[in-house]
Amino acid sequence: MAKIDYFRLINKYISPYSPAYNIYVVHVSLVTAKALKIARHLKLNADQQRFIEEACMLHDIGIVHVKAKEIGCNGEMPYIYHIIEGRKILEAEGLPLHARIAENHIGVGGMTKEEIIRDKIPLPHRDMLCETIEEKIISYADLWYSKNPRRIFIEKNLKQVQTKVKGYGKRQEKLFKEWYNIFEG
Repeated sequence: MAKIDYFRLINKYISPYSPAYNIYVVHVSLVTAKALKIARHLKLNADQQRFIEEACMLHDIGIVHVKAKEIGCNGEMPYIYHIIEGRKILEAEGLPLHARIAENHIGVGGMTKEEIIRDKIPLPHRDMLCETIEEKIISYADLWYSKNPRRIFIEKNLKQVQTKVKGYGKRQEKLFKEWYNIFEG
């Protein structure tokens, strides 16, 4: 499998001269570094590590279509829709495996159809769950970094991540504990 030029894709969708670009690149770079550290710890092979690098760098590409002025995004859709839009963009670019991660990286390992319905989240009613080890690592690594411009370079501490995860529900809280033991152990 040929290496993806992810900066070409990022530059295609997010202007390098925009405030969103600076926030995007810092966020995805930090998530990528954490994910690759975990991948090396787990002794994943070179192909898996290359895929993690590419998918991490592209996982939030859908922000280009959402309304989030605090991070320089002037689209029309609610922020949560960055996962759907990211999947569309990456599928259109011929990257279906990367597209899965754009869609299922939210929360801890994605969301079930039941969670989407129960919590009245404005998303399609279908499971959007991590299945592969690469998907799980990226979803986990993303939890530790914010796109908040005032905190973008600061990795959250365990207590901060646990507090955030608690708001996602019992399933995701349990999953986070499992992943923490595997990925940080």
